[in-house]
Amino acid sequence: MSRMTEQQGVWKAWMDAFGCIQNAAPDEVSVDCPSCGDGKVKISYTGDPQSRIGYAILWCDACLRGIHLSRVGIPEGVDMLTFDSTDEEHDAAVPDVHLLAPDPWIEDEDDAPLGE
Repeated sequence: MSRMTEQQGVWKAWMDAFGCIQNAAPDEVSVDCPSCGDGKVKISYTGDPQSRIGYAILWCDACLRGIHLSRVGIPEGVDMLTFDSTDEEHDAAVPDVHLLAPDPWIEDEDDAPLGE
């Protein structure tokens, strides 16, 4: 099995931060930035008010690095934008975040096609 790349480690740390926020919802929790360690992680949800399925953008309030996650459950009691929210509403909720690029999939021997 291959070792985790640095980028995969950063993504894992951001996913752990997301898990902490999701598990505490609707209460707020203080989570240190996985990228810089100086700021706190913020989150904005956008989705369907009936199904409460949508996407989340997480970012650090200090370095403005963050991630975008699709098809997330939006916890009850948490504020959210709707899919038909205006650009102005989105801009007011989320700053100009530098989204981290996902790490390309790295094949290891366990993932090789059968017969190889």
